[in-house]
Amino acid sequence: MDFRKIEWIFFFVFIGLNIFLFSIFWSNQHEQSLVTNSKQREDIIHRLKNDDIELKEKISDEHREGYYLSAEQDDFQKLLSEPSNQTIAQTASVSDKILTYYPSQNREFNLKTTQKSFNQLMQENTVIMDGQQYSYLPDISKKEDELAKIVGAQSYEGIPFMDETSRVILDVEKSDGEVQVLKYTQTRLKEIEPLREKMALYSEKEILNTLYINNNIPAKSTITNVYLGYFRTLEVREKNVYVPVWFVKIRTADKTTQIEKVNALNNQVITNNLVPKVENP
Repeated sequence: MDFRKIEWIFFFVFIGLNIFLFSIFWSNQHEQSLVTNSKQREDIIHRLKNDDIELKEKISDEHREGYYLSAEQDDFQKLLSEPSNQTIAQTASVSDKILTYYPSQNREFNLKTTQKSFNQLMQENTVIMDGQQYSYLPDISKKEDELAKIVGAQSYEGIPFMDETSRVILDVEKSDGEVQVLKYTQTRLKEIEPLREKMALYSEKEILNTLYINNNIPAKSTITNVYLGYFRTLEVREKNVYVPVWFVKIRTADKTTQIEKVNALNNQVITNNLVPKVENP
């Protein structure tokens, strides 16, 4: 009898059996994972409904990507002395890196086509500095009966900055049937760059689950908006550090509005708006 041949037969049978058992194990684990994720998705939606919490928008379980970013806030003093900005300089002032500009001529604005009107204004370099860098932010703009505040911000790879260090705010007034831009304030970031490789972010459903578990969503409230943006978390000398943050706008039962923030990289609720400063890193 050829024992060598028999050993090889048993060896291949053993390998084939292990492959077969591993495939069964992987299939079971995969199915279990799908069931678990499905239950988690159903659980948060079910919990919200049980507490009479309404969702105005469909909530996604997509995992987007983002960075740790660094950037420096621009100072407009030097820019106002440049020839291309002389028109702005005539009625503009700068204080604490915030430029305030009052148009020397009436600037009409159409609130019925807000994004289009905003984009057109941002293209006029005699009215705004590098306006093409800013995109309209409907989630944080306000439209009231007599006075509207239209907000725009810079972005990095499609995700806007959501704090006061990168912002254009247009004060728009309705008077005698006309809508005019009274003034605007502007801040701007420069030297924006990633500090680490791109990372996967927690999804909308995951961060809502975190807010719910931490009792940050009151019963009988309405979740009106969920949006993503970069938010400053640290200041190191002249440099700022930004992380992607989920913002959740909630209208409570007593008609007040609260905005919750969750770090999209670690799924931690942000409870403190103070930005730590490091003078000598």
